[in-house]
Amino acid sequence: MTARIHQARAVQEWMIGHRRELHQHPEVGLELPRTHDYIIAVLNDLGHVSESHTAAGVTVRIPGSAPDGIVSVLRADMDALPVTERTDLPFRSTAAGAMHACGHDLHMAMLLGAARVLTENPPKRDTVLAFQPGEESDRGALSTLEHANLTFPGAATAFAVHVHALAAPGSILCRPGVFMSYGDWFTIELGGPGGHASQPDLVGNPIEAASEITIRLRQLVREIGAAERVVATVTESRIGNTVNVIPSTGSLRGTLRTLTAETRESLIQGMHDLVGEVATGHRLTGELTIHVGYPAVVNHPDVVNRLRDQLRQTELADKVVPMPEPSMVIEDFAYFLQRWPGAMVYLGAQAAGNSSFNHADDVVYDESALAVGAALHLMASDGI
Repeated sequence: MTARIHQARAVQEWMIGHRRELHQHPEVGLELPRTHDYIIAVLNDLGHVSESHTAAGVTVRIPGSAPDGIVSVLRADMDALPVTERTDLPFRSTAAGAMHACGHDLHMAMLLGAARVLTENPPKRDTVLAFQPGEESDRGALSTLEHANLTFPGAATAFAVHVHALAAPGSILCRPGVFMSYGDWFTIELGGPGGHASQPDLVGNPIEAASEITIRLRQLVREIGAAERVVATVTESRIGNTVNVIPSTGSLRGTLRTLTAETRESLIQGMHDLVGEVATGHRLTGELTIHVGYPAVVNHPDVVNRLRDQLRQTELADKVVPMPEPSMVIEDFAYFLQRWPGAMVYLGAQAAGNSSFNHADDVVYDESALAVGAALHLMASDGI
């Protein structure tokens, strides 16, 4: 295990070079032609034979030196966000309206670093490296999981790292059970006859109804979230377009985050009741639509405990930080963990002076985290 840490550190500068190249050329969504080609080229140069499919990512299978019938599946996401970068980094994004604000460039570089080490220092277990597109909102994990390299029979353990922009560099945040939340989106449509602005008593006003729904949704969250964290946030309102007409329609959109299936169901039912009650009270029609998002990321307790035990035997022992509560972030690595037991960890990567969380247009990451991330992948390739 200690050897894996030293091996990862030995390729730190190599990983930084690849990370910066990837950072400068971000791509959004499922189809990432330049990124796909880049990853394939690096893997080919290392002597790995890759499997790749359009909009489905790149995978490589590396034979183990002491296979035990369990495959280690290591995953990194590849897609950027539709954000215009606002940093002063010399390697900032050159793509208009795209930025690796969530740190997926670091994730790719870490896994490439592991791939380089494993060419000369093979994993103990048979290992599959999976580079996945479309994590942010396209369920890219589902298409990547269809790779021949990932449709093998038998047991496996899945592992992934996600950088955390506000955690100390090199810290390893982990917890058994729910690690990241369920995530859904909602739309509320309000409708009525509309009317003249001088006659508000004659018709219902979608603006008033939407305001009441937004305020009462906060109260619903407090009631349901008394025992565990719940998020229901209105993020978009589209109602009205002039000063002298009461609009006939309006809509709200937003995000839901929950930690259990039961709480999710309670929240959604409560929202249906709320929308119906408020719409009726304002003489309007109201309809709530739930857009099903990602399942929760659920870490297998045995895998987390074994990882902690292994890390305690290394110089990274003091870097392990238990997470008292799950993160309300969502992640489609959840689909990997629905197929195999495994774990995801947060890896601290807060750069000096950075106060922004992942997804911000000015977020900056500490590249020293790359060696720790690669070491974690290497340890997972040997078995956790």
